Amino acid sequence: MKQNLRILFIGNSHTYYNDMPSMVKGLAEEAGFSCEVVMIAHGGWFLKQHVKEPDVRFNIRFGNYDYVVLQEHAHPFGPAEDLYEAAKTLTEWIREAGSKAVIYETWAPKDDPGMQKIMTEAHHKTAEDNGALLAPVGENWEAERAAHPETELFFTDGRHASPAGSMFAAGHIFRTILKDLNGGE
Repeated sequence: MKQNLRILFIGNSHTYYNDMPSMVKGLAEEAGFSCEVVMIAHGGWFLKQHVKEPDVRFNIRFGNYDYVVLQEHAHPFGPAEDLYEAAKTLTEWIREAGSKAVIYETWAPKDDPGMQKIMTEAHHKTAEDNGALLAPVGENWEAERAAHPETELFFTDGRHASPAGSMFAAGHIFRTILKDLNGGE
């Protein structure tokens, strides 16, 4: 094993659908890492709700995580100012704990792909403003669907991920972490 990774996931159903954190763990282990994942996710929650929960701050501060993955509410998305404010607080806690923040950019609903531009811009700004890493799942979602129409990334509700969609997200999250571990390469 290369090293032990500890990753905390904070989000909502776009994090817990198909147990996506365990998919990240599996990818890490396939790459030779020992990996532990912890998840704090409540259906329909925004990051601003997580900021108010004492267990979130406690987990960040005392969990000895290498990375903390932050996932904002996606459907509906916004207002972006709430994301910026919550991410600022959370990334401060993450830095104070000696961990690194990863912004998990989600995807637009199947029936409103035009929303992705707004989501992508907000997630990029959030990552840049807070010195966080960005897992660009959403901005690559439609290209993946076009390249592989035989694979349905959406669950039947047109919002959440199918198992293949969750694996797509897990792959982007793990590659973001791996790139950071390799010094940005």
